[in-house]
Amino acid sequence: MSFKTFLNFTRIQTLPAALLSPIAGLIFSLYYFNSFHLLPTLLFFIGLIAINLFVSAWNNLMDYKKALDPDYKTHENILSTRNIDPKLALKVCLLLLAIDIIVGIGVVLTTNLAILPIGALCFIIAVFYTFGPFAFSRFPLGEVLAGFAEGICGFFFGIYINSFDQGYFTLDFAKWLLTFKVDVATLTPIALVGLMCFCMNFNVMLADNICDLTQDEKNGRLTLPHFIGISSALNLFVGVYCLASAAILCAIFLSILPKNCLLMLLITPLIINNITKFLKKQDKRETFILSVHNLMIFNGALALSILIGVLF
Repeated sequence: MSFKTFLNFTRIQTLPAALLSPIAGLIFSLYYFNSFHLLPTLLFFIGLIAINLFVSAWNNLMDYKKALDPDYKTHENILSTRNIDPKLALKVCLLLLAIDIIVGIGVVLTTNLAILPIGALCFIIAVFYTFGPFAFSRFPLGEVLAGFAEGICGFFFGIYINSFDQGYFTLDFAKWLLTFKVDVATLTPIALVGLMCFCMNFNVMLADNICDLTQDEKNGRLTLPHFIGISSALNLFVGVYCLASAAILCAIFLSILPKNCLLMLLITPLIINNITKFLKKQDKRETFILSVHNLMIFNGALALSILIGVLF
């Protein structure tokens, strides 16, 4: 497997979008908690890169193995178009997974045990999204799982690894006594801002499933647009963007985010333009990428506006 084929197999082009929620979380930790920890941050981002590359590669491999449509398997899946040996593809996936597990243990050891069950849940979602007889991707769960794992958890991890010593979310085991502490008053503001990251990732998956509806049905994947129809799915697509905007405005009003986050209003024309284009035409090659652009614009603007609050 050449390096270029590896990059295509792991969809390296999706990595920047995946990193933005955790980066926004890291900057939010600097603003809200005035806290930063270098070692767990480095370990976390190494693991994050590994698991994101794994998910893309794993999904490509599982889609190849489970394909019911011979035309898709032969002419569209990357294993066929790039002549990738499925056994080699599996080895690449397992290597990336091993890197994530090792680094993940390092993150837990340098922070707190409380991060372990959440990380384990995200790990399960990553592996079983396309693996097994009851893979999550074959049910109308993809949008919620993507929003949870990549959006809210990504944002939360970026915050927690830099503020775990604040004591608002801890799990301690000493003298056979397991002590779990949750400060709801601290976690609620985090959840409110994290809701925007949830919405962005939710809509990327929704747009993907809308564009792939016909192909998914041929391969036995019954996603959310299959059950609610394209028209309702598009209405939901717009509604989720409205929810994200409302969450940010509410966070600014409650002084959870700095007032300069109102600068995010400047991106409104770009977001609306991309939404309008997608509503007119839903195509995987032409307009799906607009939902990814919106995610990067939204999350990037959030991170940048919080950073301005940190600096000034």
